[in-house]
Amino acid sequence: MFTFYMSFFTTAFVLTLVSAYMLSKLGSEAFTLIFWFKIITYGIIIYYINNYKNKEFYYYQNLGIPKLTLWIGTLTFDFLLFVALLIYAVK
Repeated sequence: MFTFYMSFFTTAFVLTLVSAYMLSKLGSEAFTLIFWFKIITYGIIIYYINNYKNKEFYYYQNLGIPKLTLWIGTLTFDFLLFVALLIYAVK
């Protein structure tokens, strides 16, 4: 899963940092906007990876890891990282 996550880590992490910065500048009132910003960017990332890097999924399928498991594991980890950085940004 780590190898799969690294294929979009930079983009996801930069978006998380932008979200944390926006929260620190705009305050906790902007949390809803930032949350939906992150969800929409998840959709864009999933669309991009599924369409333009779809041949990479054969590698993971040969290892016995289904596509859904890859997405759930990596997006859960990324979302937990997102929440942790937002908590840090609020303090």
